[in-house]
Amino acid sequence: MTILLAGGLSMTVTKSKSGRSTKQGSKRGASLTIGLATSGPAPRFTPTSGKISLAPDLMKGIVARKGAAKGVLSGFGRAVLQAERSGKPVRMTVVVEPEAISPRIAVEEMSAPAGNALDTALAAARTRGAARAADILNGEDMLTADAFAEEIGATRETVHKKRRRHEVLGLEGPKRGIRFPKWQVSRSGELLPGLPLLFRSLGDHPWAVYRFLLQEHAELGGGTALEALRRGRVEDVIAVAGSIGAGAFA
Repeated sequence: MTILLAGGLSMTVTKSKSGRSTKQGSKRGASLTIGLATSGPAPRFTPTSGKISLAPDLMKGIVARKGAAKGVLSGFGRAVLQAERSGKPVRMTVVVEPEAISPRIAVEEMSAPAGNALDTALAAARTRGAARAADILNGEDMLTADAFAEEIGATRETVHKKRRRHEVLGLEGPKRGIRFPKWQVSRSGELLPGLPLLFRSLGDHPWAVYRFLLQEHAELGGGTALEALRRGRVEDVIAVAGSIGAGAFA
């Protein structure tokens, strides 16, 4: 049978032929069972399934200092509870002095590693970006492929072919599928000129083209690229897009 001693120290006890109880060591050495405090009105320690193998000499030292072993396990239990309650990693420091009966134990919260903080910030930024994209695609000026096809007097298949050739701007979101800004069609039903060249300058990214078209540019007299294209200033717009694509951000 297994007996739990002083906060988690366990060893196997057997009966010899003479009837006397003897402590039996295994070839793998003794083991230390870790007890964790459970939260609630009456916290108590319960043994976990995990065990730490101990060398025979170390086992003798721990048996001689049962209070020390119990103190270490108690500190570990406090550390686990603090980590669960705060949701943050904690550091448990054990200082053992030569003549001390019990060790000194300190438990403190650790700051999150820089990598974790960066990952959290990037995840939050992606979430904000997805939410912003969803808001844009929900706008009244965003048309489905069928509605846009009707707007330009073409079929749905023609619209998607034009999108793949970058003759029209189609924006894709996380849930709503592809939407086509209505403002890229003039009152006379003509599409914006120079879109294929604009895509080429901005790396073939539809959202980058969308942002560029609606952004005001000093090189275009403080107006947007969309307004400049409507006035036929295709070369000026492409020149500004080329400078941005080369690394000179507006």
